[in-house]
Amino acid sequence: MMNSGASAVVRYVAAVLVTVVILTGCSGVRPYPDRLEKNLVIKTETDSGSMFSKVTAAADIFSVSASCETEYVGTVDLDRPTVAVGVPPDKLSYVVFVFSNASFLGSSRSTISHETLLQARAGYSYDIRVSYNDDMYNVAIDEQGPKNPRGRKIAVRDISACKAL
Repeated sequence: MMNSGASAVVRYVAAVLVTVVILTGCSGVRPYPDRLEKNLVIKTETDSGSMFSKVTAAADIFSVSASCETEYVGTVDLDRPTVAVGVPPDKLSYVVFVFSNASFLGSSRSTISHETLLQARAGYSYDIRVSYNDDMYNVAIDEQGPKNPRGRKIAVRDISACKAL
């Protein structure tokens, strides 16, 4: 038989686990179903500029219909320096890079995002460099293909550019 102190600890741990499961399930964030050939290589560099805060990055990936409507597919955590992911070739994808900055002392949290419309071409690969350093962020995309292995820069485009494609 458990004493009342141990019983209280077990109930507390169980309550914390239930809360975590509920919050995770309700967050609306789902992992990107990465089943396609890896055609995007995302290189991420984050630095908050302070030892009292931390920056994390993620990529929310959306499919884009012929009428330029977006549908959330999933999120890729950019928690390693290099992450490879596959998006459908010859279809539009909308990629939203989300940078979250959390301060340990002030308990403050801020989020900033940078979005791009991308039409990955079959047989091509995309090198994406994502950085957040001292409140400055940047996203740069290079495309490499069979006829141009040195690559070319791809402009970052807003979803409004969809109508012109």
